[in-house]
Amino acid sequence: MKKFLFVFSLIAFFCLGVQIYSNQTSVYDECLIAGRGCCSRHGGVCGCSGGRSKCCDGTLSPTCQCFMDENKGMQL
Repeated sequence: MKKFLFVFSLIAFFCLGVQIYSNQTSVYDECLIAGRGCCSRHGGVCGCSGGRSKCCDGTLSPTCQCFMDENKGMQL
């Protein structure tokens, strides 16, 4: 019984730590989700412009799109 409580408390502590960490990292709230190969030769995806993924070198991806999150109004 003591082992069970110990393991249970470790799992609960880990889950709480993950939740606290994820609440403090608001950087992930603004992350862009891009498909494989989007802007891969242009420094990666750094933004969204006109429904197209904006590459880090300033070019727009001819094939990759970005979308608005209807719940938060943020670009994904």
